[in-house]
Amino acid sequence: MRQLHEQYVESGDAEILVVYQKEPHAGQMAFKEIKQPTNIAERCELATRMKEEYEVPMTVLVDTMQDESRALFSELPSPVFVIDSEGRVAAKFAWPEPTTIAAAVTQLISTQPSETQPSSQ
Repeated sequence: MRQLHEQYVESGDAEILVVYQKEPHAGQMAFKEIKQPTNIAERCELATRMKEEYEVPMTVLVDTMQDESRALFSELPSPVFVIDSEGRVAAKFAWPEPTTIAAAVTQLISTQPSETQPSSQ
């Protein structure tokens, strides 16, 4: 994901945001010490911890305690959406696999009209 950030965000071609949602693995496996947040402050604290520990360069947004983004977009634990400049979902993936995301973003960028081209009237 760091490479995607460098390739697309730093060049100004795209924006990548992470929406921190309900922790799908709280209390399990490698996350045994992680408790499911019970309020927005705890969820924000966990999101900040994730951003720092994994050195996530992207902007991290935090879902509401009612999990509105999960209800709106997907119940998958780590979905990825590529949104076009008009706000439409151009691609959807179940998991943040960088190669697949890069291909979708590159395809989208190549099909978007350039802002520098003069419009024909």
